Order: sequence, then C-alpha cells, then structure tokens
Amino acid sequence: MADNVAIKNAAALNFDAATDELSDLSQSPKVTMLAGDGSPTPIDPRRLTHLPGSEYEKVAASQTDQALGATGASGDLINGILVIPATTAPGAITLKDGATSILVFTGGTASVSNLVPFLIPLGIRSVSGAWSLTTGANVSCVAIGDFT
Repeated sequence: MADNVAIKNAAALNFDAATDELSDLSQSPKVTMLAGDGSPTPIDPRRLTHLPGSEYEKVAASQTDQALGATGASGDLINGILVIPATTAPGAITLKDGATSILVFTGGTASVSNLVPFLIPLGIRSVSGAWSLTTGANVSCVAIGDFT
C-alpha cells in the first residue's frame, strides 16, 4: 500500500507512465546556457531571466534591426527570446549577428494556436557585431542576455 503524500505544487511534477514515477521538474535543469563568464550552466528555462549577468531588452512589433544593448558588440550573449504574439498570425522574427541574419520564428497564418508567450532558448554569443532583432507585424518580444 502506497503512503499518502501531499502535493503542494503539482505544476512542477511530471508523471512518467512508462516508469510509473513522478519527477520534480523544478529540480531538473532542462537547458544548458552560457553564463555571463561564458561557462555552460544547466538551467530550468522557466528561470531564464535569473542567470548571472542577464538583462532584457523589449522589442516592439514591426521594428527593423533594433540593437540589443546600448551599443552592442561582438561577444554579447543572447540567452533567449520571449515571443509575445498579438494575433494567431504574427509576423516573423529575425535575429542578426552583425551582418548574419538568423530567422528564429517564421510566423504567418495560424503559426500559433493561441496568444500565450513562448520562449526560444538560444545561449549563443555574437561573433561579428551587435545583436539586433527585426520583428514583423503583430509580434513583440523580450530578448534576454548580456548586452553591452
């Protein structure tokens, strides 16, 4: 017979039907990111904004090449992008490292099923200049990292 257990935070628990076990998600890092000093750090993505050296930059919808940080530079760290759709047909988001563009979210008709913000984990450093973000219509974001 199983012991009775009080569950205080069920949202932080995961039941694995294959092993018939509960695991505590709050104690298990899901992503490895770079810390401010460049060392790999296992983190729970729900706590992405609590990394040492982390700061954030808000980027409104329909912005073109908005620099992340006051000036930005090679070596700047971007831990992730919190995407905030305003409709179920938000525009694209492009991350630029100096001159190199990286499409991180394609957007478009029915690209999201609801308006819940979601995280794109990255954990990368700029190699050729300041990070910048371009956002399409109906999508804003928050870039999280260590920017100059």
